[in-house]
Amino acid sequence: MSIDAKGIAFLLCMLLSAAGARAAASDGEAEKAVAQREKLQAARLAIAHNDRAELAKLKRELKDYPLLPYIDYWAITKHLSSLPYDDIDRFLAANQDTAIGDWMRVRLLRELGKRRRFEAYLKYYKPDKIERTSLRCYYADAEARHGDKKAAYALAQELWLVGHSQAEECDDIFARWMNDGGLTQELAWERHRLAVDNGNLELAEYVAGKMDRDHARLAKLLRSVHRDPKLLLQYQRFVSGDAHDYEPEYRTIVLHGLQRLARQDAATAEKAWHRYESSYLFSDAERDQLLRDLALQFARQEDMDGVRRLLKEENFADARAIEWLARQALRELDWEQVAFWIDRLPEEDQHTDRWLYWKARSIEELYSKGRADVAVSLYREAARERSYYGFLAADTLGQNYSFVDRPAPVTPQQVDAMAARPGMQRARELQAIGEFYHARREWDYATDGMNHEELLTAGKVASAWGWYHKSIQSVLAADYLDDLELRFPLAFADIVDTVSKKMRKQTALDPYLIYAVARQESHFSHDAKSRAGALGLMQLLPSTARATARRAGVHYRRSWDLLSPKTNIALGSFYLTTLLNRFDNNRFLAAAAYNAGPTRVASWLKETEQKLPYDVWIETIPYNETRKYVQNVLAYTVIYAYRSGTKLSLLRKDEAAKKL
Repeated sequence: MSIDAKGIAFLLCMLLSAAGARAAASDGEAEKAVAQREKLQAARLAIAHNDRAELAKLKRELKDYPLLPYIDYWAITKHLSSLPYDDIDRFLAANQDTAIGDWMRVRLLRELGKRRRFEAYLKYYKPDKIERTSLRCYYADAEARHGDKKAAYALAQELWLVGHSQAEECDDIFARWMNDGGLTQELAWERHRLAVDNGNLELAEYVAGKMDRDHARLAKLLRSVHRDPKLLLQYQRFVSGDAHDYEPEYRTIVLHGLQRLARQDAATAEKAWHRYESSYLFSDAERDQLLRDLALQFARQEDMDGVRRLLKEENFADARAIEWLARQALRELDWEQVAFWIDRLPEEDQHTDRWLYWKARSIEELYSKGRADVAVSLYREAARERSYYGFLAADTLGQNYSFVDRPAPVTPQQVDAMAARPGMQRARELQAIGEFYHARREWDYATDGMNHEELLTAGKVASAWGWYHKSIQSVLAADYLDDLELRFPLAFADIVDTVSKKMRKQTALDPYLIYAVARQESHFSHDAKSRAGALGLMQLLPSTARATARRAGVHYRRSWDLLSPKTNIALGSFYLTTLLNRFDNNRFLAAAAYNAGPTRVASWLKETEQKLPYDVWIETIPYNETRKYVQNVLAYTVIYAYRSGTKLSLLRKDEAAKKL
């Protein structure tokens, strides 16, 4: 691995800044950690300068350092193109079944595959440890050349049957497999179907070029229907001619077209379905999937009559469709219909805190005090939960919240023993020096296969080290949800308290809301990165951060700055403050805007035909993700207040009284 001067300076800064209280429990250990990290940095410089004598000296001085294997890894991979097999073999033997050992194998296989060293490739490849598609393709090619050709072609077929373009490393094995007659018309049709389903028409056209004339014609028809599903309304075109001879292919075309047509016009798709249902023998699974798609599209097009018709006429029950109808009834404040649809949910769904609450609310609205005992019973059942609806139910009853806070039954001795495991030590040290990718890999290797007690202990270790997202991950993996210290850590407390005090001068922003948003956004992973490009603890887009920084007076130069907890929390909190100011200090509207954007929330408020109670408005937020987000943030705010020794209601009086 080569390191330029800028990278070395940055790493040295990371090393020195990480040597504080988190590095060790005593001053002596802290000094030792600082010295070791300085020597580690010197070793990386020696590797960069190819100073073998200095490197050997430093390795002797670091013989008890957890990251000694990484020094060897960096040294070997710097010269990997020359393939020093003896050094690699010794390294792999010494680091068998470790994160860095397996990563070395990945690096080696990439080099061997690229250089077409396929006999050596077979020696080093381990099927149970390699998931990367590119390396699996190299392996199939190596097997076809020097090993089991039948197994190689079975793997080639598996790699072929995907709806996206594969890595270029697959090209050679695909060509060899095809030349030997592996690609049948059935396999070509199946990949073409997968590609069309995935919207990858360029790949689909490529695959169609490998079909015979008849299948290529059918493939072209499928792509045409994908582009213009209204072609299905030319009914005779899809039930006459060679539709009988190629019934499976035509059935695929019709089903795909109906699903696409439903997105444009669910009512038209339903009519077309009835016509085709009498001409094709659809399986129960195909029928149920299509009806679910139709129900979903009816709901999205706000055609609740269509959803009701499907449920009634098709003898079809779908929990998601029923929930859509229940929410539509809520939006119309039609409490009789709310109760009607809740009663048609699966039994286990009816007894979730969400639908217990709404059943109780509907009974109250319909019968006033006439069935108060039934409503109270339902509220009490819901109020047992530590959740948004559990807290709502408790507020309705005027009783305390059920926090159910039970620390994991782990002893300090267990924590010390877990922390001392080599894999844990490597993970900790990698985290301390800023090697976050390798730190996560070490942690995942160390915790893989742990039992319930070990996972809880690992969670305690992560919490003690300030590695909060791993403490949360561990207790969730252990399915132990009642240790609130681990599930809801008071992470980066000094920064949160400082920022919230500053923000209070502008709006009613308390630290609990900051904690709640960060917990929901990233599980307190300071280097979290979303697919959309949001970064850091409070998941800010660089564009949002840049605009916010100018108004907040916070130093921000580049997206990398968002990985700093101090910068991220400052900018995220200021942005949250602007949303609170925009929405009259209403926290659930601000939370919705943080997730879905303020413009979208403003449009939802305008689209409401009648003023809705706050709980109805939240339950009928059009986006599932935003609905869940708002409910979680409100519940987490209460939990963080509890964790801080403060009693806080789910909603303030002005929020609860507001009609939206």
